[in-house]
Amino acid sequence: MNILRKKLLILCIIFMIISVSFLSSSSVLGSLESPDDDTSFNLKMKLMMRFARMRSLSVAVVKNESIVWYQGYGFSNRLLLQRPTKDTIYMVGSTSKSITATAFMQLYENESYDFDLDDNVSEWLPFDFKNPKYPDVNITFRMLLAHQSSIHDHDHLSELKYLFSYHPFSYVEEILMPYGEDYHPEYWGDYPPGTGANYSNFGFTLLGYIIEIMTGQSFEQYCQDHIFKPLGMKNTSFTMENLDKSNLATPYYWVGGVYVRIPKTDFTFYDPCGGLYTTVEDLSHFFIAHQNGGVYKDVRILDNSTLDLMHTVQYPESAPYLGFLRFGLGWLVWVNGNDEPYLIGHRGDLICYHSQMTTLLPDNVSLIAFYNSGVFTKYRTFFPNFSSKIMNFGAQQVSNLLVGKVKEFV
Repeated sequence: MNILRKKLLILCIIFMIISVSFLSSSSVLGSLESPDDDTSFNLKMKLMMRFARMRSLSVAVVKNESIVWYQGYGFSNRLLLQRPTKDTIYMVGSTSKSITATAFMQLYENESYDFDLDDNVSEWLPFDFKNPKYPDVNITFRMLLAHQSSIHDHDHLSELKYLFSYHPFSYVEEILMPYGEDYHPEYWGDYPPGTGANYSNFGFTLLGYIIEIMTGQSFEQYCQDHIFKPLGMKNTSFTMENLDKSNLATPYYWVGGVYVRIPKTDFTFYDPCGGLYTTVEDLSHFFIAHQNGGVYKDVRILDNSTLDLMHTVQYPESAPYLGFLRFGLGWLVWVNGNDEPYLIGHRGDLICYHSQMTTLLPDNVSLIAFYNSGVFTKYRTFFPNFSSKIMNFGAQQVSNLLVGKVKEFV
């Protein structure tokens, strides 16, 4: 009898969750006040964040060189009951690539560094950097910046030894070159560089290394001197030691119905491709500069012509990546069914941190959003497929709500 009761209880719980989760927004959410009302919007957002397993969400709309709307939801640190603010620090994952590309394009503009985007990157490296399967084809800076280098990010356990201690970025040589200790042929595509798109973290790690070679500075110090400090990005760094750790959003894994804190850790291995810590406020300064022809509060970081080049698809003959993405120079370009850009920016995911930084075209209204949780997929619940549907539903509804909020300012 006890077993039967337990089974009936489980079935009732499943039925209730299905009923709540998959009712249309017009029937349940629409029964709240008008979607224009902030109270209604916030209630919907909090409900959908629960379904999506988002521990906190820090989100802003940017227009006309300023943040025009901001809201923080959930807890950036549940133990201390800390709510996110515009100055709460998150790791932003691959959105870091937009910083790396901006740093590199500053060197491109600087006449002291004599190079062209279509030059062979090996000219600036202490080793000959080629796809071993196509040793006669040069890899160029443009290819690295636009994910056309034929480098594939193939996961191997040997990479883990680089994660938790500082190594010069020359570890790329050990991983990508055939004579390297941790080389594997799957790190390279079976096509010549420049003939196909494949999103590559290693390509941007290599760009960070080249910036160090060109400037004689650490990658972190160059970005501090030429991007972060000029733009007033006071809570931004690739190194956690430079930040107020008490203001850093805690990363959480959602495991079997419980949020589990994981340690806050630097990953130098990922710095140029995904290791940036920043805030919504700070990143808005950087994004405004990109929106505003390279200028934020009378401080210029790049020429407008260089920004136009960065935001333009570089290899239009390549098929869209994942069906809807194309690549500028360190910039993602979303295209519609007619192959026309409608969104530019970047997004990122790394170790329970997620970010989005996008501008709606042609309206030039932007969204910046961070959250601090991940899902340990093997142990989602006793009903993993069902749990996935709930989370996907919640994540889609959060996205829809944010798109609607952006359109309010168009």
